[in-house]
Amino acid sequence: MLILTKVSYSKIPVWFKLFNIPHEYWTEEGLSHIASAVDKPLYADSLTESMKRISNARIWIEIDASCDLVDSFDLFMGDKSYPNHDERVEFLVEYQWKHKICSECKSFRHSIVTCPRLKPLHPPADTKFAPKPKQDWRRVNRRDNPLVP
Repeated sequence: MLILTKVSYSKIPVWFKLFNIPHEYWTEEGLSHIASAVDKPLYADSLTESMKRISNARIWIEIDASCDLVDSFDLFMGDKSYPNHDERVEFLVEYQWKHKICSECKSFRHSIVTCPRLKPLHPPADTKFAPKPKQDWRRVNRRDNPLVP
């Protein structure tokens, strides 16, 4: 017997671009630290690793459906030679593809609008639900089809 089940993913990998990176953080450790503010970093593309494109870093991260996708975030970048000196840096984030995320199920399968767990008990008050008119069937004679009389 074959049993089919729907798979629900709570984590998926996605490419994103990270902007406004200070030059001193263009290292594997620095980029990983910054990208982990968004979610779990997995890989960087070859142009990012070789620093051939420094306008942005393109990183593959694993995003969690239970977390919100951010468009920007701030980090305090401290200077070890000046312990009392902290600089706040705002990083901009651009996702290659934003997935539908259901905040009810914590799944990427659908959005909250179509969530199967949230079935309305009553139709919304502003929506008019009228029965569909009965369609009458009528015979149509087509002249270009010799099989229809």
